[in-house]
Amino acid sequence: MSRISIIPLTSTYGTTVEGEAVVIRGGFSPRYHLNRETGNFSFPGHPLDGQKVTGKILLCDFARGGVAAGWALNALKEMDIAPIALIFIRANPVMVQGAIFANLTIAEGLSQSDYHAIRTLDWVKVDPSQRQLIVDTRG
Repeated sequence: MSRISIIPLTSTYGTTVEGEAVVIRGGFSPRYHLNRETGNFSFPGHPLDGQKVTGKILLCDFARGGVAAGWALNALKEMDIAPIALIFIRANPVMVQGAIFANLTIAEGLSQSDYHAIRTLDWVKVDPSQRQLIVDTRG
């Protein structure tokens, strides 16, 4: 049985997208955490190592990385292996610039409790115009 939750977001950019959630704990950098040839999470020892992120919505506690992270997002998008959205508790300006440059939906403002309630494989929809995340919790 699924449960639908509507979660407010504080800042959003992009188009409405929906897809499978991939929840990342401990920060996220597209440069250091993703294989830029496959679009898979590539961080040995991490619970998500090998997980495909192409076409999925990444939910992250915080953004990591500098200017190269923004360029990495654009490279992933150009190769059609990028996630379709990035949702953070707290983003950083470089990640926001990179997402806008790559024309990816990005948002921030998840509460800690909402972030910890969402699971990888939940179905999520990001609606930037309404500043909300709609979560269909599966299972």
